[in-house]
Amino acid sequence: MICFGVRKVWAALFGLMFCSIPAVQAEPTERYMVAEDQVLEIVLDDRGAERLFVSELPPGATFDPGSLELRFEPDFTQGGESWFPKVTRFDGGRRFVEELEIAIVDSIQPPAPRIASVERHQGYRLYVVEQVTDDYLDSPGYAGRSIFANVTVPDGEGSFPVAVRLHGIGTKEPPRLSAPGEIHISAHDPMNSYWWGYSDSLPGPVPTSGHVPDYTVRRVLHLLAWTQRTFEGADRNRTYISGSSMGGAGAATIGLLHAQYFAWVQAFIGQKIPRNHRPARLDQLSGYWGAPSADLTRDADLPVWDEMDLTRVLLLDPSSRDQFLSLKHSKDDRIVHFGAVVHESPKTGVNFYEALQLSKVGHYAIWDEGGHGTFDPVLGHRWWHSAWNPITDEVSYLRRDLAFPAFSASSADADPGRGAGNGTVEWHEKRGFSGDPKVAGDTGWEGALWGALNRFLRWDAEGIIDTETLFEVPLHVLDGDGTEPPREGYPTKGDKLDKPLPITVDVTIRRAQRFVLLPGEKVRWRFGPLRGEVLADEDGVVTIPALPLEPAWKVLVLERRL
Repeated sequence: MICFGVRKVWAALFGLMFCSIPAVQAEPTERYMVAEDQVLEIVLDDRGAERLFVSELPPGATFDPGSLELRFEPDFTQGGESWFPKVTRFDGGRRFVEELEIAIVDSIQPPAPRIASVERHQGYRLYVVEQVTDDYLDSPGYAGRSIFANVTVPDGEGSFPVAVRLHGIGTKEPPRLSAPGEIHISAHDPMNSYWWGYSDSLPGPVPTSGHVPDYTVRRVLHLLAWTQRTFEGADRNRTYISGSSMGGAGAATIGLLHAQYFAWVQAFIGQKIPRNHRPARLDQLSGYWGAPSADLTRDADLPVWDEMDLTRVLLLDPSSRDQFLSLKHSKDDRIVHFGAVVHESPKTGVNFYEALQLSKVGHYAIWDEGGHGTFDPVLGHRWWHSAWNPITDEVSYLRRDLAFPAFSASSADADPGRGAGNGTVEWHEKRGFSGDPKVAGDTGWEGALWGALNRFLRWDAEGIIDTETLFEVPLHVLDGDGTEPPREGYPTKGDKLDKPLPITVDVTIRRAQRFVLLPGEKVRWRFGPLRGEVLADEDGVVTIPALPLEPAWKVLVLERRL
């Protein structure tokens, strides 16, 4: 049976022969075709088996183990590829595996990026890449222009992480960035659209009707897909996105709304709730997106000003919660003030830091008394860790195809406050309660001057076991190299532990590849001498509450019966 370009495909897999592991099946048992931006829905037949699982899905596809529905809506970057999901049935203690094929038809074909020039440097090559836009990558009135990006590729062979770097506002040309052993993509947002997009009526007056497609996002994803296909060694499973200021807002937005493509998001000093921008930025972005009160949409009912509200994304979009975010904000930032993370969203009624905890997404968040890109006057630059990079670290690392533990409600977390003043600085509509970033202790924001969410908490990625019936991950509190506090009342620097032990924390399993649960399913767990049972939540995700972590490694074990 072959199904192509349909809105819904309901198919039962009949007449398939079981093949018990380790038997190998040379040909897929069923083939499906779906066009980009179309929806493929397959209801699998469990054939009376006790449980059915699907693994190795294409990015963005989901499988509901309750309804047995596989759903996939490929985007415009996925055409021309085929994926081979594995269907595993457990029946009477026996395990049977079949393979499907899902082929994606390249039905949306914007102009491919082209290499405009190549420069050879010490240890890497710099490719200047031209993107000529059409009316999919640009508004019709702008279509046909060229937008350039820089891609640096290390010399030599091997598998390289891919870093998508997003610049801040007012950058006239894409930066030239490189790092040993990484492919870097420096995209360009010449319109300062906050890495989102703009009205399909532009160029023209402030839009009051029509749609606001995510043109800039499309160009970033198009460039990423082209890079991954063009350069041998580009590792899709170790691809991440990062940026500061406007770039930080863009990295967080793209990294959460398109979480299936990124193993990690690094987003510094960026606004997370568009409706909370300062007045001047609201005016600027209204010229692209329509005024906040106009409620223009991308292509659905949700206004774009709310679509990019990252508290909404975390609370309502389950796919975003498989992401891991590294965040940094500053209490004396006078450009993107601290309210970016502690002021409530008018859409959800919670602030961004609260949304991180409520959604139980993976995160490592830092704040201090620095400014917009300037360092804390006492603690200095990157005081909170020595050199942890969760893409390249040898112990606590992230991959798109590997589970990890998301930490929340840590007993070591400091209190950032909830966006009120402490009475020392009068509110300013642009600067908030910011003090002078060069003066220690003068911030007007309530809460701790500096702090962290989930500092010192680590896992051993090499020790993860992820099967249909068993999940294991070693956990510990890092107590490593660092220095004593520079002043009384300040934290240690680097990885030197300064919190009382044990550190208790809730642990949520994210990106599980095979340990997939039904809503409400019971799981037994053990952690050293501790034992217990928990139920999976409505999304089939399990959280073990208040685990006590110490510097000594200890393995969290989860089991369920089939």
